[in-house]
Amino acid sequence: MHDVIRLNLLKASGGSGVRDLNHPGFSLPSGISASPTSFHGSIYPTVVVDAKGMVRDANDAALLFLDQDLSVLKAMTVSEVIHRLDEVIMDLIFKVAPLGRTLMMDALCSQRSGAVVPCEVIVNHVGQGAEGAWLAYLVLIEAGKRQETPEASMITEAKLARAERLEMAGVVAGQIAHDFNNLLTPMLAYPELIRNEVKGNPVVGEYLTIIEKTAVDMSRLTQQLLALARRGRVGTEVFCVNEVIEQVVSALQPIIPKSITIEYDLADNLLETRGGRDQMRRVIDNLCQNALDAMSGSGILSLKTENVYLDTPFGVYSAVKMGEYVKVTVSDTGPGVPDEIRDKIFDPFFTTKRASKQRGSGLGLSIVHGIVRDHKGYIDLESVPGHGAKFMVYIPISRASGSTSRSGSLPHGTERILVVDDDAPQVQVLIQLLEVLGYKAMGVASGEECLARLRSVGERFDLIILDMVMDSGIDGLTTFTEIRKIIPGQRVILTSGYAKSARRIGKAQELGAGIFLRKPLTIERVAKAVREELDQNPPGQSGEPRKRGRRVLIVDDELMIRKLFGMIIQSEFSDAVIDQAANGDEAMVAFKEAAPDLIIMDLQMPVRDGRETFAGIEKICSEKGRTVPPVIFCTGFTPSDSMTSIVADSPVHCLLRKPVRAEALLDAVRTRLRY
Repeated sequence: MHDVIRLNLLKASGGSGVRDLNHPGFSLPSGISASPTSFHGSIYPTVVVDAKGMVRDANDAALLFLDQDLSVLKAMTVSEVIHRLDEVIMDLIFKVAPLGRTLMMDALCSQRSGAVVPCEVIVNHVGQGAEGAWLAYLVLIEAGKRQETPEASMITEAKLARAERLEMAGVVAGQIAHDFNNLLTPMLAYPELIRNEVKGNPVVGEYLTIIEKTAVDMSRLTQQLLALARRGRVGTEVFCVNEVIEQVVSALQPIIPKSITIEYDLADNLLETRGGRDQMRRVIDNLCQNALDAMSGSGILSLKTENVYLDTPFGVYSAVKMGEYVKVTVSDTGPGVPDEIRDKIFDPFFTTKRASKQRGSGLGLSIVHGIVRDHKGYIDLESVPGHGAKFMVYIPISRASGSTSRSGSLPHGTERILVVDDDAPQVQVLIQLLEVLGYKAMGVASGEECLARLRSVGERFDLIILDMVMDSGIDGLTTFTEIRKIIPGQRVILTSGYAKSARRIGKAQELGAGIFLRKPLTIERVAKAVREELDQNPPGQSGEPRKRGRRVLIVDDELMIRKLFGMIIQSEFSDAVIDQAANGDEAMVAFKEAAPDLIIMDLQMPVRDGRETFAGIEKICSEKGRTVPPVIFCTGFTPSDSMTSIVADSPVHCLLRKPVRAEALLDAVRTRLRY
């Protein structure tokens, strides 16, 4: 039996927010230790605070959950991390917890991005630290399915109401379109018959032409209504969205004003999707037309495609479920979407064009929403008034075709491989790809299950493919360290789709893990990585030392330069892990999170230039006792004397003049990393 005090910090803190509860069946979640000495190894995010409300420490799970550096957290008060945890609540914590009573709080926690996450906060331990100060250990458990806050409930109800509006509008639109089509038939058929009867009468002929044109316009409107009603079946064609985008833009080019610029960033390795090519063309066309209308004849229309894998649900306007997607982003530099109409823009017949005296039915975005939903996809929106709008479409990746046909020229094998991933579809995808390549593959859903198999007599695998971010149980890094205790020479490939897992990946590779593969995975990348890992000498055997994927940090304020340099490096070093930073400040953060083996850095950048960034990296290395990694400086300008001296006095740093040729960059990389 535990004496529990539960506080609701979602409401105003104070006496009314505290309830003293006696729960005979209450127990702490499994894995929460009562010992502060083991909090660093806990899978639960834990923050240590003092009686003054200052953050004193945090474990890796908390840094990952809050997406913060420890140095930043230590400069914050606990109320900046956990909303409304003020002096009154802190006083209660330090008075009540030492008496053996468990404190739980329903609260909202802030992440670095500004996102606010509902959590249960459990006061795990209160006691004196090594320096004599009284410290409280606060465990943060994301609410998820445990408990829904009033705010979350309101958001859910709003989304349900929006879905009901769209569904009802679809039913009504379908009936209207059916009746309209019947009425339009004579309007389209009779004009030609009448024209034959009144030959030679130009006035009547002109009237008939107007009727025909109007009927055709009305017919297009009924097609939009039918699309809204979603009465057409979704196609089963497998296609590449890049091709659809190129077709749409090609059709729009003749009518786009010269004062509007179109920018592309289409992924070269974009995976295929399944559905209706024509329907997807309508989605892209409607989004582009809306963007063009919003910019009123001047601005930038940007189209971007990429393969993405979401480890957790994501989304601002709508929740995008975890999984593999082709992500299409259409953005403009118009005035943006005002906050007061953001929840209405996908409603049928809602339009802002009447106010601007433009003609519009208000069906475009409703149709986009319906088609995307039919494809089991999602649409999301980001917009800041005055700074443009960005629409993101997520369409599930299709692996229905191509794997078998493309596998012929790829490296094969017959070894036994274990896939460890908490996402069941990902396990199935990898098993299917591996079996096509000839391997004997099986999968497990957690690190615990993986370790149990390895501890069993006779369960041995030539290779383990390990996900680094798993929501249930131990994570990938902990799993890897335990694997190495059981089988010191076990070959392991790391996978993840989560951008913030760089810290875990870097640590695992320092401990001997192999190549890292970013999700979503393709059969080509899997085939090459698996064969390369299996063909290398395991640790402890004689022969050549194992080659490991090196980490390269590319720092440049031009996105296309970063992307190009990354492609050049990976064309020869396919296992290289590429990190990117757009300025010196981002580079400093990336350097702290995952120590790179090589830095490629522009000298002329906003915020902090290359020379200042290099000085900051030197300082970090001096404080940490680390060696400054090789730096390839790039510039299109004449470097300063101080910069020239850095390169001249160092055997590892070098300077390349822009534009940089691919072979020159590869030569510099080979020399710096001694491949």
